[in-house]
Amino acid sequence: MSETTKPDWFARGTAILSLLVAVAAILVPYYKDKVDSQEALSITATPESGNGILRLSDNLEKSRAIQIPWIFTLSNTGKVKLSVTSYSVQKIEGQAVSYFGGLDGGTTDASNRPFPFPQTLDAGESISFRLHLGFIPPKEVEETLRKLLVEGGPVNYHAGFIELAKKGLTFYGGGATYKEFPDAGYMISIDSTPNDRDPVYQVSFSTGRGNVFPIFTSESLAKWQQLTRP
Repeated sequence: MSETTKPDWFARGTAILSLLVAVAAILVPYYKDKVDSQEALSITATPESGNGILRLSDNLEKSRAIQIPWIFTLSNTGKVKLSVTSYSVQKIEGQAVSYFGGLDGGTTDASNRPFPFPQTLDAGESISFRLHLGFIPPKEVEETLRKLLVEGGPVNYHAGFIELAKKGLTFYGGGATYKEFPDAGYMISIDSTPNDRDPVYQVSFSTGRGNVFPIFTSESLAKWQQLTRP
């Protein structure tokens, strides 16, 4: 290689490097803008533990479903405003998969009033609400809850949970132990053995831009996550 060719290669290399820098200067902001404009929705779901109202079918010939209130929290973790327009529910039990049209029963706020969609979330904003998830209960569970309904009107989660525990049951037919103390206190222990009647739900939330954000949850999974979450 002659001395005269060295500057030529150097010039070419410098030109290529300059071109790459120029391309990067264009692509990096473009990529960042694209990422920043994407919707991001974080979802958590926990079983109700308070005064959410249980829903029992009025017409046993059509459905024996009971709907349990769950607490859902949606958080906009992206950098753009998003609108949650609707949701859908799918239930998985063993090898069976069920799709419900209307069985999920709608959403309510902390005071058990209707909580309608769409809901708009600014970047960093969160909302919480009750969402009712349905399942077919064991016969004894259904009879116990319906008796409470007839005797005292709408049954909240806490009252139903205690009454079932007194009979050694949980909502999904698992085992429970109820013990009362002289000072009117009580203790409830839930059987830790896996319960194959505990349904798994996939709840999917759709946005106005056509994105869908799903979450899989069950009572046992949600409680395990609560125990292990830092």
